[in-house]
Amino acid sequence: MKHYLLYALLTAINGFAQITPDQMVSTMGRGINIGNVLSAPIEGNWAPVLEQTYIQDIATVGFKTVRIPMDFFGLRTSGDTSIYSSAAGTAGSYTGTASDYVVSSIYLDRVEEVITWGLDEGLVVILDVHGAKLKEEFLDTFDQAYAPALYTYPDSAKRAADNDKFRAIWAQIADRLKDYDYNLVFEVVNEPYFRLSESEMNVLNTDVIDIVRNSGGNNTYRNIIITGGGKNSWEAPMQITASILSGDSYLIPTFHYYLPFKFTSSSRDNVNDVETWGSAADKNTVDNHFEQVQTWAQNNSVPILLGEFGADNTCGYDYINEVCGSYGGPENASRVAYHEYLAEKAIALGFAFTAWDAGDKSNKTIYKVSDRTWVEDVKEALLGTTLTATPVETKEKLRIFPNPAKDQLKIVSLKKIDTVDIFQMNGQLYTSISDSNTLNVSNFHDGLYLLKIMFFDGQIANMKLAIHKFNN
Repeated sequence: MKHYLLYALLTAINGFAQITPDQMVSTMGRGINIGNVLSAPIEGNWAPVLEQTYIQDIATVGFKTVRIPMDFFGLRTSGDTSIYSSAAGTAGSYTGTASDYVVSSIYLDRVEEVITWGLDEGLVVILDVHGAKLKEEFLDTFDQAYAPALYTYPDSAKRAADNDKFRAIWAQIADRLKDYDYNLVFEVVNEPYFRLSESEMNVLNTDVIDIVRNSGGNNTYRNIIITGGGKNSWEAPMQITASILSGDSYLIPTFHYYLPFKFTSSSRDNVNDVETWGSAADKNTVDNHFEQVQTWAQNNSVPILLGEFGADNTCGYDYINEVCGSYGGPENASRVAYHEYLAEKAIALGFAFTAWDAGDKSNKTIYKVSDRTWVEDVKEALLGTTLTATPVETKEKLRIFPNPAKDQLKIVSLKKIDTVDIFQMNGQLYTSISDSNTLNVSNFHDGLYLLKIMFFDGQIANMKLAIHKFNN
C-alpha cells in the first residue's frame, strides 16, 4: 500500500509539472539563438568556444529563451553511410542497423553541459538539430536538383542508411536527456523544407516524435518543435499534416522569417541590396504573413515559435575588424526597426521568438562575444525597450545644434531632459550624460552618432548627430 501511495504521489507531481505548448510558448517569450558555435563542424571553427558567461549574459539582459543549434553529424557520430549505393532499387542491400551509428560521448557531455548552463539561469533551452554537416550528409541528399552529386534515390540503400542514422542520433539524444526538466525543448531539425518534401517531412516528424515519446522519462510529455516540408518561411508550418498535430498534445510548430531577402541579407556581394525597411507596405507584408500563420495555428489549436529572423549588420559592419563591409548593408534605423517590428508583431499575436544571432564574427550580430557587450539598439528592440519607443512627435519640442558639431552640442527642448545616451552607428553605446542640455563632443571621432534622449515624463526621442572637426 505504501508503494502504491508513493507511486500515486510521484505521478501527481509529475502531472502538475507538465507544461502544455501554450504555457511553454508563453514562458519562452523573447529569446535569442547562439548560432555558429555548437553547430560548427568543430566548436570554435566559426565563433569562439561557448563559455558559461555567454548564457549568463543572455539571461541577465532579460531574454527568456535560448535556442542552441547543434550538429551531430560529421565526426560526432560514427557510421559511414557512403559505403551504400545511392542508386534506385538498392534498398534491399542495406545491411546496417541503428547500432552502427554512435554519437560521440564527448559531444553529448558537452551538449549536457551547455543545456545545464541554460537551465541553471532559468532559461528555456531549445536543442536544435542544425548545421553544415547535417545538410551535407542528410538533408541535401533528398534534393536532386540542388545537389545531384549527393542525391540518394528514395529506394536506395544509402537513403535507408541515412534515415537510420538520423533516427539513431535522435534515439541517443532522447535517451541521454530524458530526465531533464520540461524547460528543455527539442527541435526535430532546422529548415528541412528547402530539401525535403511535405510528405518526406511528415514521415520524419512522425518518426522522431515516436522516438522521443518512447524514450520515456520527461520525454513522454516534453514539448517538441516541428515544421513542415516543401515550402519555407511563413508557409512552412502550414505543411504539417493535421494527423501529426492531432496525434500529439505537446507540439510547437515553427517558422523562420528573413523577408525581404534583399534587405535582410543586403551585406552579401551577390544580393541586389535594399538598405532601408519600414514603409507601410513593408509592415503590411509582415502583418499578412504572420496573420496567416496565426489563423492556421488557431484552426489547429497550436501555438507558434518564430525560430529565426533578423537583418544583416548595419552597413555590413565587421565587428572584429571594426569596418563596414565591402558590399554595403542595411542602414541602422531600418535594421533596428525590422527587429523591433517583427518582435512586437510576434508577441502581439501570441508567438514566442528566438532572434538569430551568431556573435561578432558573423554578418548578423547582436551579442559581441569578444568583449561581452551587445549591439544595444537591436537588443533593446528585441526586448521591447527600443530606442524608437514613445517618440517625441514634433520638431518644435526638440532641437540639437550645431549639427554637424565640432566642440559643443546644444540640446534645446520644451521638456526637461533626464539622460542622453549616445550610440555609434554600429549600435555600441559611446557615452551618456544626465540632466544636461550641453554635450562636449570635442573628443568624439568624426562620423555619425545616434542620440537617445530620455525625458522626465518617460518620453524618448532619437536624433542623428554628425561630428566633423573641419580639419581636412
